[in-house]
Formats: sequence, structure tokens, C-alpha cells
Amino acid sequence: MKGVEVLVTLLLVTGARAGVWDNIVAGFNSAFGNTEEAPYTLIKTTENYVERLYPAKKWVCTTATGPTKEEAEETSMFMKLFRYISGQNERSESIPMTVPVTTEYTHGDSGTNTYTMCFFIGEDHQADPPKPEDETVFIEDRPALTIYTRTVGGYMRTESRWMDEAARLAGFLQDEGTSVSLNHMYWVGYDAPFKFWNRRNEVWFRAN
Repeated sequence: MKGVEVLVTLLLVTGARAGVWDNIVAGFNSAFGNTEEAPYTLIKTTENYVERLYPAKKWVCTTATGPTKEEAEETSMFMKLFRYISGQNERSESIPMTVPVTTEYTHGDSGTNTYTMCFFIGEDHQADPPKPEDETVFIEDRPALTIYTRTVGGYMRTESRWMDEAARLAGFLQDEGTSVSLNHMYWVGYDAPFKFWNRRNEVWFRAN
């Protein structure tokens, strides 16, 4: 039932604009591994984590603030980006859904954190992505990024689950003499909500 509810919500929010169904179908495809993924080079593999290099690429992003990701309206951020790839852009152009969806977490000293959610822009649109109509959505020229990560399954629905995984990964890195900050990281998902098995979630720490 969860998947049906998601589809109904997408249709109600986005309406019947061109490209909506294409991206809903892409959501189903992502459950079976058919969605374009942001490219990377594997640098190092250990028993507990991997190191990857992501080349400089364009991503489409939106930002929210709040004491937790739940209160920062994570669903609203996703829908803003989904509307962009479904045609809410200057060319009314549909852009295929990709993976992963990254949420950059930055801890705020005042208790208000910053969350920046991004979709990778596929290679067909990398050179010249259309400008978003929503002023709160922007194209990010993300520089090359070297990260430490590992893959875990299940659903990561709450901030506390992401932070628990971040602490575990940070512990593995610390054991090998690498220190990372729990004040800044990426929370990364690859799967549609209606994929129930073999889910892929990752915390990314930027390598110094």
C-alpha cells in the first residue's frame, strides 16, 4: 500500500504535466536497477568501507533548514525536485529520474541544521540543464568529491537512523586512523519507496 500512496501523492502534487508518468515509471525501474547512476571511480575497498571519487557534475538541488530533517520538510524538498524533472523548468522538458538522491547535512550551532537535497542530472542533460521555474530550486556545479562510505539496507526514514549509521562508519574510519566530523555528511538513497528488499543506503563522509 505504501507504493500506491506514493504514486497517488505524486499525481496529485504534480498534476498531468508531461513527463510525470515517465518519472513514475523510472521509479519502478529503479526498483530493478535500470536507472542511470552518478558515475564514480572506486579508489579503495576495505572490509568495512570503500573510498570513491565522484567527478565534477551538475546536480539539481533545493535547501531547507530545521532542527531535524523531518521538521525541515524533507518530502517537500523531494517534490520540488521531482516537479523540476517532470517539466517545471524553462523548457517544460522531462528529465529522467536518476540515482542517487543525496541530502547534504550541515549541523547548525544554534540548533537549526541545513539540509540540501539533490538529484543527479543525467548525462543527456549535463551540458545544458534547463533552468528551474521554482526559485528555491537551483543547479549545483558540484566539484569532484572523494568520499568514504559503506552500503546498508532497510529504510532510513528518520534522522536518528542516519546518525546511527554515520557513527558506525566514523568508528570504522577512526580504527584506521581517519577522523571525520559528524557535523557534515551526505545521506544517500538509491531506491524508490516501493522497493522492499535489497535496498541501498549510504552515508558519505568527504575525504580530507
